[in-house]
Amino acid sequence: MKDREWGAIMTSRRFLLIVIVSIILVTGCSSAPQTGQPGGPAPVVVDVWHSLQGAEAEALKGQVQAVEQTNPEVIVKLNYVSAANFAAFSYQAEAGGEGPEIFIASREIIHELYSKGALATVAHTDSEAYPATLAAFRFGGVEYALPWLTDIPLLYFRTDLTEAPAALTDIFAAKGVSMVSPDTATLAVWWNGQGGRLLNSENISLNDPNNLLFIQQLLAWKNAKLLRIDPTAPAAFANGQTPYLIAGASLAKYFTQLNVPWGSIPLSDLTGGQGQGLIGATLGIANSAIKSTPAMIPAIQTVEKALLTPEAEEAMLNAVSLLPANMSFYGRPEAQKGVFPQASKALAKAWSLEGNSQEWKLIPLQNEAWNNVLTGNITPEDALNIAQEQAGKVLSVKEQP
Repeated sequence: MKDREWGAIMTSRRFLLIVIVSIILVTGCSSAPQTGQPGGPAPVVVDVWHSLQGAEAEALKGQVQAVEQTNPEVIVKLNYVSAANFAAFSYQAEAGGEGPEIFIASREIIHELYSKGALATVAHTDSEAYPATLAAFRFGGVEYALPWLTDIPLLYFRTDLTEAPAALTDIFAAKGVSMVSPDTATLAVWWNGQGGRLLNSENISLNDPNNLLFIQQLLAWKNAKLLRIDPTAPAAFANGQTPYLIAGASLAKYFTQLNVPWGSIPLSDLTGGQGQGLIGATLGIANSAIKSTPAMIPAIQTVEKALLTPEAEEAMLNAVSLLPANMSFYGRPEAQKGVFPQASKALAKAWSLEGNSQEWKLIPLQNEAWNNVLTGNITPEDALNIAQEQAGKVLSVKEQP
């Protein structure tokens, strides 16, 4: 009897030991459930407010889906906000403790968000940005947004009508050049390459003698019908009505789709390498001032880093009328042809203006002066003197440093 009891006890102990060992083995051979997997912690939700529409919004949606597939620990929630109301709506949301973690918007909107105190310093560091594109989102030496997509003016020429010009004289000795608007963004290389400037040792210099000489030259070209200002200039170039065109590098895709025989060169190639271009329309990625908390920073960095990859920028390139703003894209094999080498060269030499540089406020005044002169409303001297007077009032308005 005792032997049977003892045997039963030993059998029970052996069974219990087997169960314990099995549990230990199973526990030791498996890892804890990860974020985004069944049984693991819930994914972190990153809200992104953007101003993109149509095909651009769909392309962004596709990139967000790719981010989520690669990083299951993050869920990205997209919300569209109209460009017209973006800054005001975002500021009001943050004032109530709401809003997104990330903003994707134009340079102008991001500048306005900064002025309202709605931005935090960037969560992700982008070492591949061109100096000029990165500077546009730097305030007081601190980066508040990351450049994503941008544009830069180039000189286009019809390869069936002419050859690449070697100097400015080649253009104006032939049939002249067309452009949509004779503004600083379009003509910065020629203007500052010939000594034009807005500030002289921090003093306003809109009526600088070199500025006067430049606008007088523009007026002479226009009167000689060698400088054509036409809102439909890209279409005229595509139709072969003008051999030369100054326009953004992003237009190359449009010309290629129409089978236009075109070539392009940086504008500084016509000035012996002198002068710096001004970046055009630019999209940036910024962080919210109230939602960029220590707990959220890793997820924000994950999203921003993924969107700034060459692969993501290339995908956006097919939908957006802008070019990648980061050097890593231009090192790819597919970027060694077409407009990309010329755009990269122009971007590398572009004018680096910080977000709170006074020049951003003075450029619209110079543009207005040039427009008034070229439309015959005023003399060059009077236009620049008026701009000089207005500039003093504009710069006297205090903003966030």
